[in-house]
Amino acid sequence: MNKSVVRAGQLQRITSSAGIHMTGFHAAASPDSPIIICLHGLSGSLDTSFVFDFLSSPSLVNTHILSIASSAHGNIALSTRDNPPGYYLSGSAFEFFHDCIVDIAAWVDYASQHTRGPIILLGHSLGASKITHYLAHTADERIQGAILASAPDLKGAFWAMHGQTKADEYLALAKSKVASGQGRELMPETCVVGILQQRISAQTLVDRFEDGQAADCFNFFDRHSHTAFQDLSKVHVPILSIYGTTGEIVGQGDVHRAQTLLQQHALACPAFTHLIVPGNHWYVGCEEQVAQAIGQWLPSL
Repeated sequence: MNKSVVRAGQLQRITSSAGIHMTGFHAAASPDSPIIICLHGLSGSLDTSFVFDFLSSPSLVNTHILSIASSAHGNIALSTRDNPPGYYLSGSAFEFFHDCIVDIAAWVDYASQHTRGPIILLGHSLGASKITHYLAHTADERIQGAILASAPDLKGAFWAMHGQTKADEYLALAKSKVASGQGRELMPETCVVGILQQRISAQTLVDRFEDGQAADCFNFFDRHSHTAFQDLSKVHVPILSIYGTTGEIVGQGDVHRAQTLLQQHALACPAFTHLIVPGNHWYVGCEEQVAQAIGQWLPSL
């Protein structure tokens, strides 16, 4: 059995081009080693459970691990910025999806300045949608690979959770709030999103769920979508797609079908690799299996 290791690291604070301060944890390897930039999912932060376990994995000991918090970390959180200077209320409840481009670019800049090896983006859950959007809209040549960890259909899941009538009512209410200048107002307590049923503001609900929005990256619920898979079709780097067998946001829970759909739509991807582990959305109990698969995949880049 492989023994766990102890990795040292440092907290890093950077400022994006939008003046937002973000924090990450960098466990360094040799300068020429690959670096995995790990982006959390909805309401997550830099301590995503399975990424934390990467730090003790012998499979990734020769890989930089950079676990990052985006400008939308947590559900409702405090963040700091330069313009205007000071604290502001942030988190996934208030985010705009397109802000992920500025967030990710800042961390890729950090990685390129502090390491010389391949740069890989790992996005978990909503983070998978974000790195897909980033790659499609920047074609950043510094990125050598992408890990889609539990890519979700959040829009389909919202309608499935609340039912067609109620979901439509929530969207109409959110749009009316945005139109009247109340976009940052939280939706009713019954209007929740995601596996953990988190709060959401009117502006974010519209940004995430109105037809044609960029956040609608994946469609696993057989619904009508103008944008699903468009970004994925433009991703030009090798992809490793990972799912657990339970609790994934893929319609009827058929992760094999989800993997097939991803591969079919990854038209520009030169190599698509997939993995299904016997765990949940956070791969609990299978963290080392995920780390081993990533460690075996990296040399192919």
